[in-house]
Amino acid sequence: MKEKDLPFDRSKHAVYSKNAKRCVQRLLRCCYDRKEAEEMWEKVQLQYCEYLKDEPALKDLKITASIYDPILVFAWHAAVPEKPAREFVQQEICRSFFGSFELLGKVFDLNRKPDMRLAAMIFRKANDIRIKEIRRFPASFRMGYYAFDRQNNAVRYSFTQCPNAEFAKRHNMEDVLPLMCNCDHLAMQKIHACLIREGTCVTADRCDYCIVGDRDPIAAGYELKEAENGLLLSVRKEPV
Repeated sequence: MKEKDLPFDRSKHAVYSKNAKRCVQRLLRCCYDRKEAEEMWEKVQLQYCEYLKDEPALKDLKITASIYDPILVFAWHAAVPEKPAREFVQQEICRSFFGSFELLGKVFDLNRKPDMRLAAMIFRKANDIRIKEIRRFPASFRMGYYAFDRQNNAVRYSFTQCPNAEFAKRHNMEDVLPLMCNCDHLAMQKIHACLIREGTCVTADRCDYCIVGDRDPIAAGYELKEAENGLLLSVRKEPV
């Protein structure tokens, strides 16, 4: 089914991105022949539209992909019985959602102070956008905190509300959410950074971020561990 023919309210919602479409179609082709994959793709599309019926209107956000691409992944997971190995799915989603970080990593290194200062400016701009958007869209991402720690060359911020987490909780799909959340860790690794995150909006009262260079002493104090549901979380290392 062509995207222009999808039956959902376009005054309230946006369609998923081309990257997300390619990602899900690749996942389908791993388990089905061409004809079956096409049939399954239409089921995924219809499930996507079904989910949008009860979702808050977020069409006019500046970056709609951060909302609607995950919903397509949730729709794929709900509609399709045959799925590739979770590790492969994780790699495909990260490549589709954060593929540009592979190229960025060739010129961008957050161990360098000028690069971290530039990253801090980008995160600050994103923070300002979120603050403006939450006033108009209460169901959007709600920033809890932002600061650039110049002394330690670290960016720190948090979300106290995440639409993806809220969607997962409403539909009892918390076990699928890590496929999106883990991309944050994997993307930072591409630009020689370490994301230190001890909790998310599902596991704690906020999704906390501390971003430092991967050779930074702060990063050395943590290790990345995988929870039972596949969620990657930063855990403080025990003193030797």
